[in-house]
Amino acid sequence: MDDYEDIIHALKEGNVPPKGTSEICVGRTLEIEEMKRLFEKIKNGKAATKFLEGDYGGGKSFLLKVIEETAFKDNFVVSKITITRDIPFYKFEEVYKNIVQTLRCKTGTSLEHIIERWLTGLRMVAMEETEDPARQNAIVSENMVQDLEETRKYSNSFAIAIEKYHDALISGDTETANYAQAWLRGDSNIPFAVKKKFGVKGDVTKENAFTFLEALSAFVRSLGYSGIVILIDEVEYIRSLQMTKLRDGAYDYIRFIFDECNLGNFESTLFIFAGTSEFFEDQKKGVPSYQALYDRIKDALDTDHKDLRKPIMRLEGFKKEELKELGSKIVEMHAHVYDWDAGSRMNSIIDELVDIHENNALLTGGKTTPREFVRTFLSVLDTIQQNPDELDSNEAILKIFEEREVEEEW
Repeated sequence: MDDYEDIIHALKEGNVPPKGTSEICVGRTLEIEEMKRLFEKIKNGKAATKFLEGDYGGGKSFLLKVIEETAFKDNFVVSKITITRDIPFYKFEEVYKNIVQTLRCKTGTSLEHIIERWLTGLRMVAMEETEDPARQNAIVSENMVQDLEETRKYSNSFAIAIEKYHDALISGDTETANYAQAWLRGDSNIPFAVKKKFGVKGDVTKENAFTFLEALSAFVRSLGYSGIVILIDEVEYIRSLQMTKLRDGAYDYIRFIFDECNLGNFESTLFIFAGTSEFFEDQKKGVPSYQALYDRIKDALDTDHKDLRKPIMRLEGFKKEELKELGSKIVEMHAHVYDWDAGSRMNSIIDELVDIHENNALLTGGKTTPREFVRTFLSVLDTIQQNPDELDSNEAILKIFEEREVEEEW
């Protein structure tokens, strides 16, 4: 496949591939099935919150990408944000802006695309009914009002901005159309006179950001999409906030989202938060430091048995068989991309390579993570493929793998 080279390049860099993650996803079948169960819930108008807990390099971001690809196939609109200094969760108006700016569906990558695709559909319906341009515009406007009915329940301004965006396009007023789009995205630098021109007041603030998000979700659903999946990665950044007030503010927004989903006040929206174990366990700065959130999402039972329906889904490290399966998939891709018989050189010793990786992890007090194994494995594959005469025995391959493992540790 054409995606294989992009997948291999991303994995070499320790990054999540831009697409095709399902091709190499192993060991997460039950987790993906649970997400599909939640997707069905969201399709039926419900909302839910899920937390992914895992070690650094343990596959959280990778699983988020698999979830994203699965959601696209199921006709969801998806937004993925990463919590950083520039996107602090205690400022939810900034979170809203980034959610809107990263909106994607299976056919495009922006809110503008989603709106344009919808308007194109409305125009096509109108053209089928009449050849009169004036009547066509009237039919489009009538259908817009109907489609925006649910959106208007949450935010009349949100619906008006969409309608005025369309009107501005029809009249050739590109500037106003662009401002209307910017306002929907949460831009607060729009002159009062311009906002008055397209019929809205104020901006997205921390007080109304959730209302705007609810309106966005209603709008997306009214267009025929299954709902919105919002992926929020690296929430452990919240722990690094020095002021307790800011951390508590961020945790309270997460608590609010969790409650609103459970109370049925959000609709057709799935929130997925991904963070390290420290985020969920740190008594001083992690989730346990904010009792109102901790009480809601902590495990009710102290047990080692897996229960993926709990609020927190713990991603366990890969078992030996899963690392072997992952290695075999990578061998197949590498052989395809670089046109060589990788299988005959590697398949018979994958077991031993996995053993070396696991033993080294134990010796250094670390844990077995797919990211480090994959980077070393790919480095060795590249070296063997380019130096076949020097590395023509199992012993030579095992030796270079162990050397690369040591290099990765340092």
